[in-house]
Formats: sequence, C-alpha cells, structure tokens
Amino acid sequence: MTSDDIRSGLGVSSARGITIIYAVVSAAWILFSDRLLAAMVADPALYTQLQTGKGWAFVGVTSGLIYVLISRREAELAEQNDQLERALQQISILHRILRHNLRNSCNVVKGYVEVLKQRGDGENEEVATIIETHVDELVRLSEKSYLLRDIVLDDSDSVQSVDLPSLIDARVRAFESEHPDSDVDFEVDLPEECLVRAHARFADAVDELFENAIKHNDAERPTIRVSMGSETDETVDLDIADNGPGIPDIERAVVEEGEEKPLFHSQGIGLWVARAAVVESGGEIRFVDNEPRGSVARITLPRASAN
Repeated sequence: MTSDDIRSGLGVSSARGITIIYAVVSAAWILFSDRLLAAMVADPALYTQLQTGKGWAFVGVTSGLIYVLISRREAELAEQNDQLERALQQISILHRILRHNLRNSCNVVKGYVEVLKQRGDGENEEVATIIETHVDELVRLSEKSYLLRDIVLDDSDSVQSVDLPSLIDARVRAFESEHPDSDVDFEVDLPEECLVRAHARFADAVDELFENAIKHNDAERPTIRVSMGSETDETVDLDIADNGPGIPDIERAVVEEGEEKPLFHSQGIGLWVARAAVVESGGEIRFVDNEPRGSVARITLPRASAN
C-alpha cells in the first residue's frame, strides 16, 4: 500500500481528513507526553518548565504537519485546475468546430430544399418543408448551445444589479414585436422598481421561458402571466405562468436537479439556458403547477442593494 493509498483512505485530500489527522495526532501526543513527563519528573518547577517546552514543541510539530497536508492539497487542486482548464479549452474548440460545420451543412441542405421546392411537385414540396423545419430547428439548437456555453463558461464578473420589472417589460415588448401575429396574451403584475442580482444574460432566460410557455401551449388563447413576490428580505420570486398542458414531471426534475441520465432527460435546450442563467445569478428555478391549468416557472433571485 502506497502513501497515496493511505492518504486516500484517510481522506487527507479533504478538510475533514486533515481535521481528523490533526485531532488524532494531537490527542495521542498530549496523552503520551503528559504521562511520560509525569513519570520522569518529580520537581514541580521543572515539570512546569517542561510542560511549557512540550507545548511549544507541540505547536511546532502540528504546524509542520498542517503545512505539509495543506501543501499537498494545494498541489492536488492546482493539478486538477490545470486539467479542468485544458478540458474546458478542448470543449470550447470542439464546440466552435461543431457549430461552424453544423451551420455550413445546414446551409447546404437548405439550398437543396429550395431546389426541391422550385420543381413544383406537391410531394417534393411537402418533403422539402419537413426537411426545412428540422434544419431550422438544428440551427436554433446550435445557437442555444452556444448561448448556454457562454453563460456557463463566462469567467468575467457578469452578475450585476438589475431592475427586474424594467427587464421584464422590455422582454415582453420585444416578444410582441418579434411575434406581431401571435395570439398570446400577456398579463403583467409587477412593482415599479425592484433591484436584483442577475447574470448579464438573464434576459435570455426570460425569453426562453416565454418561448417554452408558448411553444407547447395547446390552449385556445395562450396566456402568460408574469408576477413578482417575496417571502424574505434577501430574495425576490419571479413567476412566469402559462395555461398550457404543463411541464412533464421528468422534464421538471431534470432541470431542477441539473443532471441528465440515460433514461431521465429533457427534450430541449431552452430550459437549460434558463436554468444556467438563473444559477449563475446566484438564484434557483423550480416548476410548480398553475391553477387551474398549466405550469409556473418560479425563479428566486437575490436582492441587490439600492446604493
């Protein structure tokens, strides 16, 4: 068994492991040295002096032990950080290559789709429309994955103070401008001002939740209701409610837990974008049932100081 195996078994790499080792060594030293000193020294004055010296020796030995353990832990963390940095760099390069090639391939496919449409054959047109729909969806997924990468891997100070009602109002107006023919009704109930701490891309999270609320909505008159509330002085709750069929339990669990499994995964990337922006803001997102129908995306964000 190597020293690495021993350290691993004792959990030396963790704060708990270091604490356990320190406690064991300290207790053993105090118990052994006190008994030994009492057995060897009868003079009370000399005993007191030796106890003081023993105490200083204890400080020196344990300080050295802590230094060695922390130094090893720092070296391990530095190596892990280097590995993580290399992995993130490779992922970033791979993502750019895939995104570039995917867009190019989609453009080629769309070019051939136009050829099919120009032939004027009804069957070809129908097939071309189906192909075009899926190609457009691939392009949107590519853009959203790029956005998700930017949010998660952004190492700058991207969290800032934001007036949440103003941001929501701007996103509602933008949605209505981009979808002038939409039958969506917005019901907005917000205070005049409320400052929160939010990621610079938090507006994209709101857009994704709006889009998700409408994309799967089967109501005759789709409605999105946006409201705010607060149960504490430290946080603010933002509710985005719809009257659609609701989000499946599996989809909710995946997004809330932030983990996908082979038989337990979400169908799209939009909710992941929303979750990433919320989490990077220092908040949390969860989904609850809307009454009488639909779902509510409830976002909790930290308040920001007015100064």
